[in-house]
Amino acid sequence: MTVKEAYRILGLPAGTHMHKIKKRYRKLMLRVHPDVSTRSQETYAYNAQEINTAYSILKEKASGTVEMDIHHKCHDQNPCAKGSPAAAWNAPINENAYREREILQYVEDPDGTALGTFSIARGKYMWTTEEEFSLFLLSLYQCGKQVLDETDILQPRKGPPSNRSHFQAELTYLLAQQFISQTALLGEIAKEEKSDPEGNRIFYMPAMLEASNQAISLKPGEALYPLSIRQHKLYLKNQAGQELGYLSFLDDRLYYIVVPLFEQKVVRLKIRATEKQPGNRHYQNLRLWIKFSVRNNSQFPENLNLRIKGLLEKYKCC
Repeated sequence: MTVKEAYRILGLPAGTHMHKIKKRYRKLMLRVHPDVSTRSQETYAYNAQEINTAYSILKEKASGTVEMDIHHKCHDQNPCAKGSPAAAWNAPINENAYREREILQYVEDPDGTALGTFSIARGKYMWTTEEEFSLFLLSLYQCGKQVLDETDILQPRKGPPSNRSHFQAELTYLLAQQFISQTALLGEIAKEEKSDPEGNRIFYMPAMLEASNQAISLKPGEALYPLSIRQHKLYLKNQAGQELGYLSFLDDRLYYIVVPLFEQKVVRLKIRATEKQPGNRHYQNLRLWIKFSVRNNSQFPENLNLRIKGLLEKYKCC
């Protein structure tokens, strides 16, 4: 396979940067991989083996360039050097966010193996799909850790060190909401968007029901309904009111984009069961529709900074 053919298989123009090649590769593999293709019902002109081969060729071609780009970027901007100004990042800013965060990138060896991360910018930057989502969560985790460390210095805690992980996870979740624009990103990630006659925006996406304890047996088209939200999970029930399990997603980003909308009660849901996952008694495929009401556009969720401060006050005494 030639380099030109590799670009064509991945659907990219020649000379595309390795960062975008990797994102495209991962997206295509989600479409064609045997373990997920039957669920997502996606098709592509090339199979997984051809896509893997194309990616390997382009990675080998770009490996030296990637290392050089990383070296020069860190050397020229020197974002990690003490006292140096942070580099700019091309993303919207939330001036009201509780704390600045780092924008992180991977350092890779010539084989594409991640060796670690480094910071290329710092600020109150919103997350966009150009930023690796796992690194976005890592930046929030590090930010939350710094906040808790500062709290510990200012006022020693009464509670045991073992419960700190719970507070850090909750703090990370709240910080994520400050840097994610749910409605904007749903337009990029959801499978479909439309409007009803009243102008309400409706997003469709595949989802799953993960059973709490028992095996699931639902008929295709059967309706499910929200039951409660516990530990940032939306639990569902059937028409008879029986708890079935909680809503789950193949795309981890949707947990941080969709679940806060349920918690803020700014959307309405429509959920229908689809085909059963073969050989799996504890998962059921779903179709999920989310409707934003025009009347709710002017409503704002509870102030996240106040929630963060309340969490830190509780952390001091628990």
